[in-house]
Formats: sequence, C-alpha cells, structure tokens
Amino acid sequence: MTVETYTPGGDAKVIADIAKSRFGGFAAMFEHHGWAERGSDMMRKVQSRVVETYGSVRAFDSQFGTPAFPEVKVAPPDCWTDQTSVLFTSLWDWGPEEWGAIGWTGTQGLTRRNNLLETLSNPFICVCYVTSNKTPNDPNVKGMIAGFFLLSHETGDRDEFTHPAHHERNPEKWRHSLRPLRAFSYLPEYRPEAMDMFPELSKNGQPVSKWGQIITDRTKIDELRSIPWQEVSVYGSGAITEPNPQVDKGPSGMVPPGPDNAGGYEVPERTGAMPRELYVLRLVGDTNAFLGSDAQGRVIYKIGLSCSPDLRRQSLQKAMPRGAFHWHVDRTTRLDGHAPYSGHAAAVAGETAMKLHLYRNGDWCGGEFYLATPAEMAKAWDIGRKVALASEKDASSA
Repeated sequence: MTVETYTPGGDAKVIADIAKSRFGGFAAMFEHHGWAERGSDMMRKVQSRVVETYGSVRAFDSQFGTPAFPEVKVAPPDCWTDQTSVLFTSLWDWGPEEWGAIGWTGTQGLTRRNNLLETLSNPFICVCYVTSNKTPNDPNVKGMIAGFFLLSHETGDRDEFTHPAHHERNPEKWRHSLRPLRAFSYLPEYRPEAMDMFPELSKNGQPVSKWGQIITDRTKIDELRSIPWQEVSVYGSGAITEPNPQVDKGPSGMVPPGPDNAGGYEVPERTGAMPRELYVLRLVGDTNAFLGSDAQGRVIYKIGLSCSPDLRRQSLQKAMPRGAFHWHVDRTTRLDGHAPYSGHAAAVAGETAMKLHLYRNGDWCGGEFYLATPAEMAKAWDIGRKVALASEKDASSA
C-alpha cells in the first residue's frame, strides 16, 4: 500500500494493512519482530514500535507495502468445469482431513439439502469460508475463503464423514450431510477475505452459513477457480501425500533441494508458472528440552523453498502432537518485501547457499533442519537472498 499523505489515521491504516497482508495479524507481526507487547497493548504501542524499528511509517510501508508480484494463473481442478455447479457456504473451521462433511440442520435443513440436490450438478463444487465468530485451529483463516470440496450427491449422517473426536461437537447440528469426494485448500498467501469477494455477507451472512448460496456470477466463479490451490486429504477417503526430499546425510551434510513440482500445487504446465519463495521456519519452545541437551542459545530452524511457506508450516505442525512446541514463519521472500522468484532455479540457488552457510556455521539436524543462533540464521538468509536474486537476474538476461 502506498499513500500520498501520512496522517495519524493514515499511519494506523497502513500499519494495519501490512500487519494483515504480510504477517497474518498483529500478534504474528509482534512475534516476528520480537516486540514484547501482546493483547490490547499491541494496538497502543504498534506505531511507536514501527517508528523505533524502521524510522518512520513511510519506511515501514516502503519495505512491506505490496510489491508487483508476478501474475499467477492457476488451472482449475479437472473436476471443476464450466458445467459444474458452485455452492458457497461457511464452516466453523477448515480441516477436511478431520471434517469431511457439508451438512444441514433440522427438518428445514433436510428440505433445503434435498431441494439443492435437484438443482446442482452431480458432483458439484462447494466453496467454504471460515466464520469469524468461532475459534479455528489456525486463527489466520478466520473470515477467509479457505478452500473447496467436490461434493457428491451421496447423503449420510455427519458422523460418517467426520473424525470421532468431533462427534460430540454440537451434536444436534449438520446431521443431514453429503460426502465430499475430494478437497482443495487455497494457498494461504492467496486466500481472499470472504467479505471482500462477497460484500453482501454483511447482510445475508447467516442465511449463507445456514442454507448455502448457489453462485451463478461467472466473474466470481472464474475468480475462485483462479486462486492457487493444493489438493488435501478428506476424512475417510485416504491420504494425499506430498513427496519428501531425501534425508540421508551426504558428504556435505545437506539434502537435495525441493522438487520443481511442488507436491500438488496446480498451475498451467504443472506448476511452471508458480513463483517460489525462500523461507525459514523457527521451532518455538524450549530447545534444550526438545534436544535433550544444552542448545547454547541456538534455535532449530527449517529452511526451504515453496510456493506457499505458510502451507509448509501447517503441514509440519499437523505432523506434531499438540503441545508446547509450534512452528513459526520466521522469514519469507514476501515478508522481506521482495517479489517471489519466477524461476525454480533461482530459489534453488538461494536455498543451497543457505544450507552451505548453516552446515559450516551451525549444526545439521537432518533433512532441512538446522540448529543455529539467530545471528547465523540472519547471515544465512542474507546470503541466500542475494544468491537467489543474482540467479534470477542472470536467467532474465540470458
């Protein structure tokens, strides 16, 4: 965002926009910068923190304001054709691997479901946003259009299509359900806000959540089809897995870079047009306890390249039991205010440079995990970013 005049109110809007678009909210922005305030204190101190760190709000905006990223066009899934009906509704959370159902409540809900089935194609697409009045597992998804199901006309009770852990949740609701055949998550970096795409939700949000709304506007449908997505598993239908890089230690203590095909991301010509980012994830928690030894002030990091660093973080987090440790996005190309790299090779060059520095100046923990001080990680990041940028320039001038 760029504004001509920075007034007190304008400052607040600039900061709020950047907090949301670049960091996923104020809490994540404060954690990223190491600012101590939390809760209501963040709003009171955020402007002074920005000025202390960056010198001015204008400088902050200059670094993190929206750059001109390469245009991303995605191919719609093979199941989403021009003849496929599209329904729009809400969920309390987005987690198809545990909640593989779209359901309606009560006698009126059963009637609504049956009437819809007479109108909708078989199968049909159901686009879902996450209601902001609940507390989902990932707070950054609240109010966002999170993904979509390919729904069959097969009916059943919701407990047939959901993990037993959820069977006691609001047991009177959503009993009249349909079975999803497939599920697709929009990449977090590209998810739109539901209110931005459908402003009418401010007036009809409750009916849309309760009954679902058929979308016929071709412009809206084409926009929803164009958002980058990844296919994910649906409860009871088997897992969708993503290829893992080799983890055996080679002579340099490194592993090969991530593959060019980003494990299910879909774009024209199999992901070739999808921009890549470098990223660093940080394991938050007591590192001494995790290692079983003295970490000597060092931290466990995961580095790599991805079309969606936050989706990578989520996949790692889901592989861990709930507890005191969680993965945090420490650095990404976008968070630096830079455009993602249009070529896979440029991102690989930057990732390799980071691995070499960390292998020489930290401890390799297997895979793409390293134990390093924050200062050494900052050096590795700076080196990797410069190498990737140089590689990108060389490729464009060749």
